[in-house]
Amino acid sequence: MSVSAESESPCRRYWRLVNAGEPFRLLFPLGALLGILGVAVWPLHVWGFAPNYPGQIHARIMIECFLTSFVIGFLGTALPRVLDVRRLGLAISGTLAVVLALSASMHLAGHGLWGDIAFAAALGAFVAVLLSRARQRKDIPPPSFVLVGMGLLAGIAGAVIQILDRIWPMLLAPWVGSLGRALLHQAYPLLPVMGVGAFLLPRFFGLRGRQDFPELLRPSRAWLRQALLAFSAGVLVLVSLLLEARGYVRPGYALRLLAVAGFFASEIPQGEILRGRGTLALGVKIALVSIPAGYALLAFSPSHYFAWLHVVFVTGFSLLIFVVACRVVFGHGGQSEKFRARLWPILAVIALLLLAAATRVSADWMDASRLKHYAYAAIAWSAGAVVWFMALRRTLASSDED
Repeated sequence: MSVSAESESPCRRYWRLVNAGEPFRLLFPLGALLGILGVAVWPLHVWGFAPNYPGQIHARIMIECFLTSFVIGFLGTALPRVLDVRRLGLAISGTLAVVLALSASMHLAGHGLWGDIAFAAALGAFVAVLLSRARQRKDIPPPSFVLVGMGLLAGIAGAVIQILDRIWPMLLAPWVGSLGRALLHQAYPLLPVMGVGAFLLPRFFGLRGRQDFPELLRPSRAWLRQALLAFSAGVLVLVSLLLEARGYVRPGYALRLLAVAGFFASEIPQGEILRGRGTLALGVKIALVSIPAGYALLAFSPSHYFAWLHVVFVTGFSLLIFVVACRVVFGHGGQSEKFRARLWPILAVIALLLLAAATRVSADWMDASRLKHYAYAAIAWSAGAVVWFMALRRTLASSDED
């Protein structure tokens, strides 16, 4: 017996919606919280509460916990609908959320090996669940989701390499360890962004994308052509990572720039992007400029590696994650009118992430106060995440059926 929307409490409605196959409602807020924890290590270090240098802890939490919460939240909601298969219930979503929180806790406590193991277990289990349900599919995913699969496998492979390197430090050649870090820290975030972006981003500008196909049980020739294009772009990204791991840093980033810029240019008409309206479209524009711009700067000036990498990660990946999450929440919350609206809280999120990126990048030219600027950038990023959550908290518990 269903409970009417009028008599159902917001808390009960929230958990019912999560259990009904909308894990984003649980995992998106968790991701924002874990992201705040991931950047908080910098001010804690600067103010003396965390004596050890937190660079690796920060990177691992942001990739393995912040990013993964949004990846699983989005794919766990979207793919069962696309494939028309049984959806993820609260038991699976809740278990994955607990394991990701455990991974972050292990990293914060200095137990990086166990943090990596928890992450690999969560991502591997998620992929296994999707594969087990795909056998009953009534449709196939968009062809660009070939890149999503490549990214998930890259994340698992990178984590496994890092785990092996921690347990048996002399087992792997140094370049293999470097490749593992690149697979985890770069291929894992980049490839799903490319795959999901080719499918979803044209919708921010009111366009019908090249990834839209009628319901298919078997791939058509046109679908295979688009999938081959996506796969080729993914292979170029992986080759660029191999070049970087072998010491060819400039050629590696130049090839990555070519792969990313070329793929997005082929999937999203540039003229239409300029005409896109609304706050969400603005965020997408900034992210689509930041990602290739960051790779171009890395190819041109690799000596400032970490500075330019944060152009990619802060105003590229982080901003795109928050903006896409907004669209998912608004769409499932019955607020599609906000897709092209001016949203002042989200404008504040964009401004805070731009401030965080500028502060973090400029820190590399401020030797005397570098760590303080890391802390200021972390505070700005955290403020953006808090504003994002506060703007969406009510919609996370509402449905398009309300």
